[in-house]
Amino acid sequence: MSDPHSHIFDAAPRLHYLEWNPAGRATVILLHGNCANAWWWEPLARLMPSDIRLIALDQRGHGDSEWVRPAAYSPADYARDLVDFVGHVAERRGKPFVVGHSMGGINALAFARDHGDLTCAVAAIDVAIRSSRGRDRYLRRLKALPTVTYPDLETALERFRLMPDEGVIAPDVLREIAHKSLARTDDGRWTLKFDRESFFGSDGIDVVEAIKMIAIPTLLVRAERSRIMTAESAAAACNTNSRVRLVEIAAAHHHVILENPSAIARTLSEFIARGL
Repeated sequence: MSDPHSHIFDAAPRLHYLEWNPAGRATVILLHGNCANAWWWEPLARLMPSDIRLIALDQRGHGDSEWVRPAAYSPADYARDLVDFVGHVAERRGKPFVVGHSMGGINALAFARDHGDLTCAVAAIDVAIRSSRGRDRYLRRLKALPTVTYPDLETALERFRLMPDEGVIAPDVLREIAHKSLARTDDGRWTLKFDRESFFGSDGIDVVEAIKMIAIPTLLVRAERSRIMTAESAAAACNTNSRVRLVEIAAAHHHVILENPSAIARTLSEFIARGL
């Protein structure tokens, strides 16, 4: 896989994205989770076939994409961004695949439910199929917390943690992700590159109902040790729609795209091959 090229889609909001292998015969759009950005897909991109064009989007309020005021960070808002973005990147190459992890997976499902005619297939990796009042309260509490800043880059890198902080991820991978997730503030300190208002306070859609309504091939990927996507909820969602297939990644946790990118690359490659 080639090194990524950085691009700006001058829309409203303005969106930044990375592109690997521009000449690839199939286009795959990658959507990161909350607090993350397009660079979180780089470990996976290195392992994908060279004939696949990968486009990792910094979703609104994340990475180097524009923040939105008044805040608008529901799955429907992210899905609307994708409508124009798909038209921008697809050109005359045919419909793209859309793949999302965590929050990005929920956004991918919302897009497939409402705009399934614009994509040939969708994959959602370790998403919250069913939430709870406690989890929703936790998301609202995160939104209310003040933005944390650090006096220098090294301190920021040392304090960087995943959420949830679990799984065995190579230290060099984690440090590189941290580098790509930090930016300097106007007063010279360092902070994470995302808008805290993007903690929506809930998942924003009934995920089971969304999956039930999708009319295109759909892949659900669950990390075996995930506390976010339970085995029971994943199986129940899969049973609502004959177009849905479920794959479980053994011994993995929520951040499976960083913990075991080779397994995700194999799973996605097989899924994409079926749709070509």
